[in-house]
Order: sequence, then C-alpha cells, then structure tokens
Amino acid sequence: MTELLFAFYFLVLLATLLLKSPVIKGPWLFLMRAFFPNWKFFHAVGHVPHLYARSAVLQTPGDLLWSDWVLIYPRRTRRWHHFVHNPDTNLGLGQQNLVDHFWADLYDLPEGADPRRLVTYAMISRLVADVFRARDTSFTHSQFELRMVLESPAETVDTHVMMTSPVLPC
Repeated sequence: MTELLFAFYFLVLLATLLLKSPVIKGPWLFLMRAFFPNWKFFHAVGHVPHLYARSAVLQTPGDLLWSDWVLIYPRRTRRWHHFVHNPDTNLGLGQQNLVDHFWADLYDLPEGADPRRLVTYAMISRLVADVFRARDTSFTHSQFELRMVLESPAETVDTHVMMTSPVLPC
C-alpha cells in the first residue's frame, strides 16, 4: 500500500512538471498563499529580489534629511536552540517570502498598472515601517526599492531597480 502511495505521489509530481496550468486567481485563494512558499526562484538562476529602504527626518518644512539605502533582509541568524523553538527565524522566512511574492506580483502586473493597489505592496510598506520603528522612532518618512540583484560568491555582479515607492509619510 505504501509503495502505491509513493508511486502515485511521484506521478502527480511528474504531471505537474509536464502539464502547464493556468494561473488561478481570486481573493480567497490570494489569502491562502501566505502558507506556501514562492517557488519561482527555481525557474532560473539569475537575479534575486532584494528589498532596500531608507528613512528620513523632516528638517524644515519641505526639507527631508535621508539616510542611506539599507538592505532589509528579514532572515535571522540561526542558533542551535532554534531546532526546538524558532518563532523569530520563522517570521523572517515569512517576511522574505513576502518579498518574493511582491516581486512575482510586480512581474505579473500589466504594463502601466499601479502597484500601490497590490496587497503585497501594502504589506511591504508595513514591513519597512516596522523595521525602521524597531531601529529608530524619530523618522517621519520612508521609501523602499525592490532591486533585482545578480550576485557571485565574491561580489555583486549586476543590480537594477524594479520599483521605487513614492515617499511615504509615517
């Protein structure tokens, strides 16, 4: 019986690799995808989405003092005790999965469409604000970029900006 289940499982896997199916869309299904990782990074080796952000402090009316762009990489350092209890690293993996989903949503967006209408855009905006709030509470504005980065083991080979958000008041 077990062998039959394994054979059926591998047949289903083979069928999903060979058959192309249409993209299923819908609001209820969109909420379910938070439970599943974005597997598009397996399609090809190449550019990987990275989230960069900066914050600003209002100096004088209409004059903002910006920080440098910083990489927001939510993955956490792993420790041996995380094998038993690991909520912080799981949160970081979920946030990095959000960045991957945001990239996929931008890629699938029709030409000229407003990315601010995406749910993932709102979630990324909130992630950026939460990261800056944890570091410093004195900022008044923020901005983020989604950059596609091609890296080798030694250095960054190529980078291009996929999207830059407008300046967001906090």
